[in-house]
Amino acid sequence: MLLKVCLNGARAATDHPRLPVTPEALARDAAACHAAGAGAFHVHPRAAHGGESLDAEDIGVAVSAIRRACPGVPVGVSTGAWILPDVAARHACVARWKALSASTRPDFASVNLSEPGWESIADALLDAGIGVEAGVWFPEDVPRLMAWPRASGCLRILVETQSSQPEAACREARTLVDLLRATGLARPLLVHGSEGGAWAVLEWARRHGFDTRIGLEDSLVLPDGQRAADNAALVAAALQLRNG
Repeated sequence: MLLKVCLNGARAATDHPRLPVTPEALARDAAACHAAGAGAFHVHPRAAHGGESLDAEDIGVAVSAIRRACPGVPVGVSTGAWILPDVAARHACVARWKALSASTRPDFASVNLSEPGWESIADALLDAGIGVEAGVWFPEDVPRLMAWPRASGCLRILVETQSSQPEAACREARTLVDLLRATGLARPLLVHGSEGGAWAVLEWARRHGFDTRIGLEDSLVLPDGQRAADNAALVAAALQLRNG
């Protein structure tokens, strides 16, 4: 089972003293997380002003820094609509990733199926040779995915629960997984939660044999509720649960 680490997400640097933002910090953190057992990275690169960015140069700098620190470990990024709400502008940014060199181009990117224009973003990624992680948040995202002609070309499907309540988040995970299985689409599933639902969903995913993820994007605390020292501590705790 894959354990991916989500290093920073949309969080502000003030949310945690060890939240990595710069390419150098992302690279150091990625190396520590890989040493702790993470098998892939998900990052939200930043522009010079500190905000999230889809600009090809910002993407390339962050990806190449992580690759130098962790050769051969897959690196993914976000295409979230909140980063650049205008669909046409967001599509244009993602399409320019095709011109990035092999060492600076992401291996994959997440696409949230509940966001307007997601199909064009996913098409641009595939056209650029970048894997698509289809983000399923709600039951209605499943028929959206199945209506997309290139659904079978997804690298994986992200089952991303929305509730911060552990039991409710696990129920969401079960519902979404059942719906996806009923489609017959044979793509790997990565199941994860966030905030109060993060650890319960991770444990649920472990019990059912799914890939999962953890990191400061999803949770600032360890399973016992104590504040995590950093991303590597979260990875180590996740692996202890998974292997326990």
